[in-house]
Amino acid sequence: MDGYNLPFNFAVSEREAGKSTAWVLDKAYKAFKEKGETTIIVRRKIVHITEAYINDISEIINKFTDDSVTFQYSRSSIKDGIVNIRVNDQPFLRIIGLSIDITAIKSLVLRNLRYIIFDEFICNPKFGEKYLKDEATKFMEVYNTFRREAENLKCYFMGNPYSLYNPYFMFFGIDTSKLKRGAVISDGKSYVVQCYEICQQLREKILAENPLYQFDNAYTKYAFEGQNVNDQNIIIRTEIPEHYPLRFVFRVQGKVIALYQADWLYLDINNTEFAYYARFVEPSSVSKRRDIICFDFDELVENTALLSPEDRNKFSKLKTAMRNRDIAFSSIECYYLLEEVYFNL
Repeated sequence: MDGYNLPFNFAVSEREAGKSTAWVLDKAYKAFKEKGETTIIVRRKIVHITEAYINDISEIINKFTDDSVTFQYSRSSIKDGIVNIRVNDQPFLRIIGLSIDITAIKSLVLRNLRYIIFDEFICNPKFGEKYLKDEATKFMEVYNTFRREAENLKCYFMGNPYSLYNPYFMFFGIDTSKLKRGAVISDGKSYVVQCYEICQQLREKILAENPLYQFDNAYTKYAFEGQNVNDQNIIIRTEIPEHYPLRFVFRVQGKVIALYQADWLYLDINNTEFAYYARFVEPSSVSKRRDIICFDFDELVENTALLSPEDRNKFSKLKTAMRNRDIAFSSIECYYLLEEVYFNL
């Protein structure tokens, strides 16, 4: 991945690959010890910044090196979402909670910055985890704030493949259909994604030692085999079928989703695979006579309308189809954004 020498680097793999240990030792601590360079660690929420989390970083350094590192930081700063960590009275790390007011971040400066690290950047919705509103855009504000004082600043994102949907892949327009175990994809100028695969020797060792990986279940598939298990039941069709006229258009998170409903006059109801088909479209392709439905005042632009309480009844069939998985999608990203629409209907 580093061979591409690009600013945004994504490492996605099953558990046990050592992603967290690698960024502490091979990136942050190595840069600090050899050149006195600093690193920013991004956590999604302030509550994710704890004394235990901070102390565990020092434990990794002390476990795998001959050094005896002690962190110096203000414990009272944890609640503010910005923690500065020093080693031997020299700046080493700054931990930032991405959920804090962006104004508080944009006024900051950190000298000798080498890396921005975002560990666990992929949420698991099954655990109730959620991305922040406009999270990718907010992260880019952080990046732009600090890159002014940093030459060749690199960002590393580490995550487990709960799902291939996340706001960062959408921000860069990454084709998630190409993301398989062992794949490396890049646009050659901004990002590289590596779907890292652990070596066979480590795989055999883990399988022999960890009883959780002895069973053929969803946890094993994600944690040990690196499969995006939350996406497995999504129906993906790259082409819109015939006799599916446009029924609804929604706008969510800056994307426009077109919903096409099966025309039963032309289709055999017993042989039709799904009742609706959803895909992203350009706003300019939607007729000006048709309102694009949105749910947030921030999404209100020309040719859009907020959904009123009186309008919700006409979406009952769509909601039933969503519950019954009777909708096909052009991409995984389209599914997750329509899921957000569903919860607002």
